[in-house]
Amino acid sequence: MGDVPGTDEISQKGFSLPEALIAAFLLSVSILGLLNYYQSLTYGFMRQWQVQQAWSEAHSQLEAYAATGRSHETVMKGWEYQLSEISAGQSCQRVNVVIRSPAKYQAILQRLICKSGG
Repeated sequence: MGDVPGTDEISQKGFSLPEALIAAFLLSVSILGLLNYYQSLTYGFMRQWQVQQAWSEAHSQLEAYAATGRSHETVMKGWEYQLSEISAGQSCQRVNVVIRSPAKYQAILQRLICKSGG
């Protein structure tokens, strides 16, 4: 009478230790893959932003030089710029602007600026 009927047929529910370890491993590999993708995506966006900023700054430098005869000093921290003038005739100059981003992307623009004689 002390025997409980069906005790030898009790089935356990849940995961075994190897199954749980495999699931944890797959989850960690998936998370590492997503983090790597996020890092690549972030780097790509940063690089694209720097490219856009470099071209915008180069254009701005040329516009300032054409209007005032000198460049303006608004290049962001960590960025480098170089402006050079080359005589191209009696009243014309070829102005070159080189902007380098912190990621070493380089934007180069040139403009021919001629003073109208009156």
